[in-house]
Amino acid sequence: METKSSILSILLAAATLVSAKKDPSDQCGVYLAESSTDHILGSYAGRSYQRDDVIGSHDAIVQFTDIREHNSELVGEDDGIRLENFLSTCWSGDATGGMNEAMEVISAVGGPCFSSTGHVGMINSVIYQPSTLLRTDSDLLSSGYDETTSPGRGAFTTYHNLTLLALDKIPAGMELFLDFGAEYNKYDDTSKPNIDDYRKMDEAMEKMVGFFNKHAESIGEKASDEVYDFMKKDVLDLTAEKRAEAARALLPETYHGLQAIIDKGGSALFSNPEVVKDLDWLKMNGYCQDNLVAGVSAIKHAGRGAFAARDMKKGEVVAPMPVVTMNQGRSALSIVEYEDEEEEIEGTRTYQLLYNYMLEHPQSSALFYAAGPLTSFINHGGKKKANAKMMWSTKSWSNVQGAHELGVSDLSGVGAIDIMLELVATRPIKKGEEVLLDYGDDWADAWNEHSNKWKDTIKDASFAKSAMVLNEIHHGVGKPPQPFSINDADKKSEDKEKDIAELKCQLMYDEDKIERRRNVDGTRTKIYPWIPHPVAGESRLKSDTAFRGVNRVGCDILERSGDEQSGFKYVVLPHFDEGSGVLVKNVPHHAIRYVDKPYRSAQHELTAFRHSIQFPDEIFPNAWRDLSDVPDAKDEL
Repeated sequence: METKSSILSILLAAATLVSAKKDPSDQCGVYLAESSTDHILGSYAGRSYQRDDVIGSHDAIVQFTDIREHNSELVGEDDGIRLENFLSTCWSGDATGGMNEAMEVISAVGGPCFSSTGHVGMINSVIYQPSTLLRTDSDLLSSGYDETTSPGRGAFTTYHNLTLLALDKIPAGMELFLDFGAEYNKYDDTSKPNIDDYRKMDEAMEKMVGFFNKHAESIGEKASDEVYDFMKKDVLDLTAEKRAEAARALLPETYHGLQAIIDKGGSALFSNPEVVKDLDWLKMNGYCQDNLVAGVSAIKHAGRGAFAARDMKKGEVVAPMPVVTMNQGRSALSIVEYEDEEEEIEGTRTYQLLYNYMLEHPQSSALFYAAGPLTSFINHGGKKKANAKMMWSTKSWSNVQGAHELGVSDLSGVGAIDIMLELVATRPIKKGEEVLLDYGDDWADAWNEHSNKWKDTIKDASFAKSAMVLNEIHHGVGKPPQPFSINDADKKSEDKEKDIAELKCQLMYDEDKIERRRNVDGTRTKIYPWIPHPVAGESRLKSDTAFRGVNRVGCDILERSGDEQSGFKYVVLPHFDEGSGVLVKNVPHHAIRYVDKPYRSAQHELTAFRHSIQFPDEIFPNAWRDLSDVPDAKDEL
């Protein structure tokens, strides 16, 4: 009996271990390593993904504005070229939902959205714009954060929820490739296959296999070869025209090789086997990019924070932090308002919000942006509470030593793959625990001074409701949706001026289903039905939806129908060209959002806290110390 009991105990223990191993939270979903295409960064699937699956954690976006205008004197100069090198690593505000912040909006991002590269033939993922455009802030606002009284007002980004979406089935270990546009990906280059060539040839090969399976035996080998040669040459020349050579390169020598290509997962994977890495190789040579998840920070006024997605041991890498250099960073991110433009008499100086997310060393003129997965959410814990620190990468594919020997002026030409930091746990970190850094004594002193003066700073201020607060009324999580009001044409213009937010609609409509409404004055108004995506059928990409930055337009709500149960729908007047007279009907409630007017969100306020994060002195290379005089800490805002 005792023996049976012992055996049962062993079996139960083994079952527990197996169960623990199958915990999906323990499996890394996306890795960072050297790209299969070049000596650049690449992201790889840590597990298989199906079409429309979300890839990676929901990351932060830091919007910065009009930076070329603020640095117009750099155009054509070496520093201007270096600035463009930094900007080339960022996304446009159109892709991340920030286009309304200013005339020109650029988005600094991290994680897979930063470290993934492009490929003309194997685009398999995309920045999922609905996740940022339709984001909510119920978690933050329900935590007690009050943007009208908090000294954190304007000090942290309110843009979040950035993630990737799988466009096709992605096998475990495959590199993630994004669509950076036809020009970047050289889509029209006829010397090599593009994504449409791969897809069309995969469809053709499926049909060829069906044909030869059915007829090859009856017509014989010689006739089968002749038919296949006819398909490869004459049929392709006729159907593919100028892309015939690129498409032909994807076909095997004989029809017997068709099935092997299909079994491999298609012509793209068959022709480029190096894009799929062994998972054991990724575990040894890559970095996990989903060790962190976002949540509301336990630190008052800090906004969101980064929390451990799984248990991590002391010395374990919490997150990789590829670094991008901004030369003359303090100057590049400064914003000056002149009291006298003609005399160039300087008035008020502040810094872009991005400055709060930059690493800075007092003996260097450069600033450094760490584009790690969710690392922009990591808050200051001070020396006592910090549970992670920065160290340089030891990966063989990252030439950090070579970068350490270069001068600051040369760093903008170095890829982030060779300026790689690791965020390392300084003690065991439990799943769900907030990950904290030590930002440095200067940062702590500046924040304490800012906080202590905050009540006096805003004592005479009057803040209107922001888009974040207004959207919570209409789209708050766990709350019944509150319908939008019909446009009040009688609202006084001076009242409208006080509003810092405006309505925007995500609009796409079917131009083939036009209705005409007769107006009182005898004119007719065109009315189109709202649609969630183009009417191109099944071939459309899932990413091509109404919920994209380019489809966001100002609108007036003219009519409302429906209720809480069936869902509210609206007739809206888009702010297209004046006099267009176009209306869109059946616009769903969730397609209407408030956004802050240009330059009116809290991140533009002169009173917002600004201070960089200290680059640890003990790991900062001597070759990067180009300043003999340390900047005065009083210059910080």
